[in-house]
Amino acid sequence: MVFLNASEKNKRFKNFLQSIWNFLLSQTGTFLIGVSAIAVGTYQFYINKPILKYQTALTNIVSSVNDNDLKVTIKEKEYKDLYQTTVVLSNNGEQALAGEDVSKIGHDPIRIVIPKKAKVVSYILDKNQTSPEVSVKLVAIEGAIVLDFDFLNPGSQIAVTLLHEYPDTDFVIRGSALNVTSIGREWNKTEERIFIISLVSAFYIFFIAAYILRRIKRRRS
Repeated sequence: MVFLNASEKNKRFKNFLQSIWNFLLSQTGTFLIGVSAIAVGTYQFYINKPILKYQTALTNIVSSVNDNDLKVTIKEKEYKDLYQTTVVLSNNGEQALAGEDVSKIGHDPIRIVIPKKAKVVSYILDKNQTSPEVSVKLVAIEGAIVLDFDFLNPGSQIAVTLLHEYPDTDFVIRGSALNVTSIGREWNKTEERIFIISLVSAFYIFFIAAYILRRIKRRRS
């Protein structure tokens, strides 16, 4: 086993830092920095700020696993297991979205998709979380609930509360409108930071490792 003294360790560490610095100044390094800037800019413009975003929140209303006297009765039927999911659609763009610009029923309306396994027993427009200036009605179609609104101004939102029997239900919003081709799930700030850091770190680690290995091979040859 070979042991390195302090001076040799410092020398190797300095060589490592010098290799990284040389890499950043190389054509590959500058290319990587440019690609990273474009990636972050693309994320900020196209992913982080789409016109429409949605988020969901699940709550356990009553569970047969728990020892309690709670009973939930809907339309004269009692449920031992019941869950509540609130789906919130918000306009994060800079322009209002008019209902007349939304794809109509039968084409691609803005709707909450209802999986069959969810067993939805009831749904309502949550007026406590829906922006007061938004006029909206819920229209049930096969496998979905259409959000029929007049205008959805920037910063405004529509909230729908669904009661369902199956806990692991992933409710999503689909649809299209003028200048809207997709509706994305909203990320929280922590998820956004993790995504950016992971993406950029992966690029740098890969290219730096490849650069250092290439220099080591050159020195040995």
